Amino acid sequence: MSFKENLKRKMLIDTLSRTASVSIGAPGISRRVDKETMRKLLSLSPFVFEKRRGLDLYFRELDQGTGEVLVLDNELPLYKNTSLEDVTLRKSPELKEMISIRNVIKILKDSDILMCKGREALRYVQDRALELLDLRYDERDIQELADEGLDAFARADSEAVTETLDLFMEILGYEVLPVQVLVNDYVMFGTSHKEERGKDAFGPIIMYNDRTNALRVIKQTVPVDDPIKTALIHQVALGEAEPDVQNYGVFQFLKEEVLKRKQPTVH
Repeated sequence: MSFKENLKRKMLIDTLSRTASVSIGAPGISRRVDKETMRKLLSLSPFVFEKRRGLDLYFRELDQGTGEVLVLDNELPLYKNTSLEDVTLRKSPELKEMISIRNVIKILKDSDILMCKGREALRYVQDRALELLDLRYDERDIQELADEGLDAFARADSEAVTETLDLFMEILGYEVLPVQVLVNDYVMFGTSHKEERGKDAFGPIIMYNDRTNALRVIKQTVPVDDPIKTALIHQVALGEAEPDVQNYGVFQFLKEEVLKRKQPTVH
């Protein structure tokens, strides 16, 4: 896959993980896991689906016939150093299997193979899915993204512009600005900073209006809880003050911001 395809898959994996995490209750609290979202996440991971005795099992083979098994139920247990047959026996035993004392002990106690469950198991699956991606990039990869953004902006294709901005946002680790500073139809994001006394600030700030196809940048850092200083954000958005960079120049600016980074990979 290309760098762009790998990056989009990373964003999808992270989104699915966040969605699934919301459905998982804290230890001791019963909730229904979002199984459909978990299935989508698992399909992007090295775990392979197996249906056994009504159980939805996902197997990651690490040795001949053994490895890790995740059971897709509301507890979301993840087992290690085991097999599909062993987990099937423990989770859905047949009467004939319960004659053996050894099997009964296995059925009643799974601590010998349990790795984790719930959100910890989810994070483990997420990490294994991300390990499959090559998120290294070079100048050519970033130039291609910038060129795609320029082309989309020239065509006033707001959906494609937004997608390109989202990709740059992911690479640069930009965050969405708090709702209280947003203006009209603009989406705004930038680098988050903690100033003195723990106050939140953002800078540089990228702002895009998909209705008017206006794209602007404020390079300086702006404290978002200071009404006087946040006035600059409103003025630039409304065209009452000049942005530091605007329209076609924004993609060149974003490219340069990425290439300043010391490590050419996305985390």
